[in-house]
Amino acid sequence: MQKSNEPGIGHIDLRALRFLMEVLTRRSVTRAGEAMGLSQPAASRLLAQLRHALGGDPLLVRAANAGYVPTTRATELLPRLRDAIAATDRVFAQPVFDPSTSSRSFRVATTDYGAAVVVPALVRALHTEAPGTSLELCAWSVDTLADLEEGRVDFAFYTDEALPSGFHHASLFEEGFAFLLRHGHPILASRDPSGHIAPSILAALPRVALLYPDGTETGVDDPLAAYGRPLGPGDLRTPHFLSAPLSVSGSDFVLCVPRRMAELVAAPGDLVVLDFPEADPVTYCMIWHDRAGLDAGLNWVRERLLVWAATKGQTS
Repeated sequence: MQKSNEPGIGHIDLRALRFLMEVLTRRSVTRAGEAMGLSQPAASRLLAQLRHALGGDPLLVRAANAGYVPTTRATELLPRLRDAIAATDRVFAQPVFDPSTSSRSFRVATTDYGAAVVVPALVRALHTEAPGTSLELCAWSVDTLADLEEGRVDFAFYTDEALPSGFHHASLFEEGFAFLLRHGHPILASRDPSGHIAPSILAALPRVALLYPDGTETGVDDPLAAYGRPLGPGDLRTPHFLSAPLSVSGSDFVLCVPRRMAELVAAPGDLVVLDFPEADPVTYCMIWHDRAGLDAGLNWVRERLLVWAATKGQTS
C-alpha cells in the first residue's frame, strides 16, 4: 500500500491534472494559475504536490532565454496527460443520443396488443430517424418489473394501473373497448337503433376471454363478467390477442377487446365491430424505471411515441 508521503498519485485530483496540463503547455506556473483562477501561492503549492507525485521531477526548468522548458519526463507525460483528461471528460460528459449514428438495440416488454398497436409506429420512427438501431420485443410476464429494475428490459407498454415506487409512465392514449362477432351472427338482429347490443344479451353468449397481462388472469379484458354469467364450460380463455379473433370468425363466440385491436383484426377476420360504451376506458402507457430516467436514447424513444400519440395514436 502506498504511504501518503511517497511519490505517486496519492491525493492528486482532476483539478491537479488539468493544472499540470496548463503548466506544461503554457510553460509558466503563473499563467497556468491565472487560467484556472488560482492565486500564485495556491498554484505554487499545487505544483509542489505534482512534483512530489512525480518523484521530484521539476517539470519545468529555466532556459537560456530566461523562459522555461519542460523536462524530458514532462515531455513524455504530455500525450498521456491529454489522453487521461479526454477520458475523464468522456466519463462526465452529458449523455447524448444521436439517432442518425446510433447502433443501439432497445428491448421492450409488451403484450401482443402493444406489439400490434404501438410497436409499428415505433418501428417506423426508428427506420426513418435511427436506421442503425434495432428493437427486440419480449413478452410481458410476472418478471417484467424486475427486468426493468435490473436493466434486462429498457421500457415496457402497460395500462395506467398503479406501479411500485421507482417506476414512471408516459400516457400515450386512452383506450375503449369493443365487441367482435362474425358477420351473420344471429345476435346481430338484437341491435338497437344506435347499433348497440345490450351487454347482458352478449354476456349470455359463449365468449373468448383474454388473459392479461401475463397470461394467467382475466381483468379489464373480460368486462362482460359484470353483466352476466361467469366464464365456464364452452368458453375459451387465451393469452393471445391476435389469435382470439380467429376463434370468433367461425363460431358464435363473442370477444371483447380494446377498440384499436378490434379495428385491426375486424376486416381480415370478416368480423363486425360493436362499440362497448359501458366499459370504462383505460390509459395505455410507456413505463420505465428510475435507473433509466436520464437515458438519452430512452428519452428520444419516449418523445417519438408522444408525438405519434398526439396525432395518429389518439385516433380510435
